[in-house]
Amino acid sequence: MIDQLLRERPIDKDSPVPYYYQIAQALREALEGIHRAGDGEPVTLPSEPALAETFGVARGTVRHALQLLEREGLICRQKGRGTFAGRRRVELDLTELSSISQQMRARNWTPAYRLLDISATRPTPPVRAALDIGEDELVWTVRRLRLADGEPVCLEQSFLPFRLVAHLDREDLAGSLYDLLRTRYGLKLRTSDQTIRTRKADAEEARLLSIRQGDPVFAITGIISDPGGTPVEYSRSVWRGDRYDLQVRLVSRE
Repeated sequence: MIDQLLRERPIDKDSPVPYYYQIAQALREALEGIHRAGDGEPVTLPSEPALAETFGVARGTVRHALQLLEREGLICRQKGRGTFAGRRRVELDLTELSSISQQMRARNWTPAYRLLDISATRPTPPVRAALDIGEDELVWTVRRLRLADGEPVCLEQSFLPFRLVAHLDREDLAGSLYDLLRTRYGLKLRTSDQTIRTRKADAEEARLLSIRQGDPVFAITGIISDPGGTPVEYSRSVWRGDRYDLQVRLVSRE
């Protein structure tokens, strides 16, 4: 299948864009098409000589293109075995306040959660400040592992005021928390303020996310509020850097 897709994307030898970059872009587009239509099975790329013949260039040019894609994490080259496409990445639209589970289903991912722990405790000062609650109020602390097609992609910790979601420990937390807050507790979610940072995974995060300690991750903190501006949830999540893409849509005010 990929051979046919690449034959449909010849390079333009009259273009000032370097050949290797055009080849890399053709491979990106072909792999994206396969991922969207495929069944999740590994994809093997043609050999360097085959790609050189397809595009009518020297093997060195093809090798340069493959090195670029390897640095981007889109392919994996194994000596003696060949070149394989990287796994499809999770895409999250940050411009829309909606269930991430819904976003995953819309992109043909199968979402799921694994509950790690839930407890009612007195919050730490940072959590209390984020939720704008008093010193004597309790919060639910929920730790879950988010899965995409059965693979761990995110470790989440959610803090919710106990008074808003009493008996949360009796609910099914294997699905969307947003949907549960809306349907079971009648909470309206209007705004989300998020801060995104990059850092290295610690030992526990690496174990739960099936990555290596020190691998790059996205660390996201967020506050979800109702239409009146009252915080409903404060969350801390850690997403695998190799399986996660952020999407942002910018619109001109002019």
